[in-house]
Amino acid sequence: MENKITLPQATPTDNTGSSIDYLVISSPSDTLPYQKAIKEAPLLAIDTETTGLDPHRDRLRLIQISAPGIPVLVFDCAVFLPDGISCLRELLDTPSEKLFHNAKFDLQFLMGIGIECFPVFDTMLAAQLLRPCGGPLRAGLAAVADHYLGIRMDKTEQTGPWDSTSLTGSQLAYAALDAGILLKLYGVMKPLLAHHGLDRIASIEFACASAIAHTEYDGINLDLEQWDSLRKKTEKQYNDALETLYTYSGTPTYQLTLWGGEEALDVNFESNPYVLKLLNRYGIPVNSTSRRSLAPYHNQPLVQALTEYRRHSKSLSSFLHPIPAQIHPVTGRLHPKYMQIGAWSGRMSCYNPNIQQIPREADFRGCFTAPHGRKLVLADYSQIELRVAAQISGDSRMKSACQKGEDLHALTASLISNVPISQVTKAQRQAAKAVNFGLIFGMGAEGLRQYSSQSYGVDMTLEEAEQFRSAFFQNYHGINWWHHDLRESPPLEGRTLTGRKFLFSPNTGLADLANTPVQGTAADILKSALGLLASRIRESDKKIVGIVHDEILMEVPEEEVDDAVVLLKNTMEEAARAILPDVPCEADAKAADSWAGK
Repeated sequence: MENKITLPQATPTDNTGSSIDYLVISSPSDTLPYQKAIKEAPLLAIDTETTGLDPHRDRLRLIQISAPGIPVLVFDCAVFLPDGISCLRELLDTPSEKLFHNAKFDLQFLMGIGIECFPVFDTMLAAQLLRPCGGPLRAGLAAVADHYLGIRMDKTEQTGPWDSTSLTGSQLAYAALDAGILLKLYGVMKPLLAHHGLDRIASIEFACASAIAHTEYDGINLDLEQWDSLRKKTEKQYNDALETLYTYSGTPTYQLTLWGGEEALDVNFESNPYVLKLLNRYGIPVNSTSRRSLAPYHNQPLVQALTEYRRHSKSLSSFLHPIPAQIHPVTGRLHPKYMQIGAWSGRMSCYNPNIQQIPREADFRGCFTAPHGRKLVLADYSQIELRVAAQISGDSRMKSACQKGEDLHALTASLISNVPISQVTKAQRQAAKAVNFGLIFGMGAEGLRQYSSQSYGVDMTLEEAEQFRSAFFQNYHGINWWHHDLRESPPLEGRTLTGRKFLFSPNTGLADLANTPVQGTAADILKSALGLLASRIRESDKKIVGIVHDEILMEVPEEEVDDAVVLLKNTMEEAARAILPDVPCEADAKAADSWAGK
């Protein structure tokens, strides 16, 4: 028996339709009248209702499928599964575009019953891409439906309960509406993406959604024994640094807390005012305790001890103590969550845990391992942001160096130090890294001096920083003119090379004007590679297990490792070529037992 939902309307002029029909499906035979329409439909809208948010512990309660010309089919998973899985797989194994809102959530629950859906169109990602084009600030389904359709959706039923064996009529209607409304949104949003020149980046984002869904679902392996050894080692280093600091501050006086612990009364290295007074007392004339302020005094023993204390304190509080508790009780692995459009530039972010912030030291990355019988395959782009800047600015010298396969850091070291590239020292190349990454985004001489010390451990005087800066722009004319144009006529909107759009305020500085399209284009390249890779490892035992800005981590069977290295390298380079046609972009790939093998 078909049911009907009357659509709430925000305005009397809404012309999106007044109702949505739906049908509850309890057995494969219920689908017979609609199978031909579903299999031949160019577009299927899919939504799910689940008993929770964890695809490894919670279960599907409803699967809603909507196609043009038929009612929304609401599959009651409590009775339809598991016997109906083959029916569902047959219905969804079509070349039609699969329409979701927040696809990675639904895709992971469908993976749990062995169903893959592709290609994907995600109205949440579409809304985020359209935000700079007058779209809504929020990308939830209710906000998007209200903005683009004038339909006010009641999301009261979203919180359930969805684990009941018998769902209410209002729950079923709510679920059907979520799927039915997607077809209407598609009809509005698809043309808008094309109208605003966003169809290329939308395709990249949609393909990437599937890759991220798999990455989150599969997780990454952490060697807990190694991790615990590292924790103990770091706790000792933390205590050693603390003891050194006590030689300056004196041993603190402790008192018992109400909870039976101890707290220091007169010494607090977590207090910036206290630390500032201590630094000033020992002749270090700073007005702030920030890394930048302390960088010129990094050879002072007190500053060294404070730096070590802070480093080990952060390692313990941000990583070593909390991460073991995030290991999944079912899979025994970590399952980091990725925000696909985590920054307005398009760059991804990560949480629970933030694997993108794991320290680069081998002690940390060596704990992320491949299980027995498997290997990690690790690859990253070489100097990706410099290559993007070369493409955007059109700088002929930088482009030529990339085309010849030259090391851009060694080239810059040669140019600013006036020595042949064959004679560039390791120290000169390290200084050139700071110059390259600092100056392509418009850093001044004083900023470069501090940046080189803080980020690369390179001390340079202000005079040296000024000389390096002058030599850099004298040799890279295209970068110089690119910055000149941004200063003279600051744009109010920008684009990546794939068309991603972002808006600038009138007072946006040169650093953001230059950095955003570069960082965003680099993110687009990586996302394109992820989408390609996901399509090429589908139905194999190869997994994408980590994503870190310009780096992809895979886990593969040992016997397939050589092929996987070639596959990952070629896929990443193919994605870059499509976006940087004039600037070759190399991916360095290798196999290893742990992440430290890169």
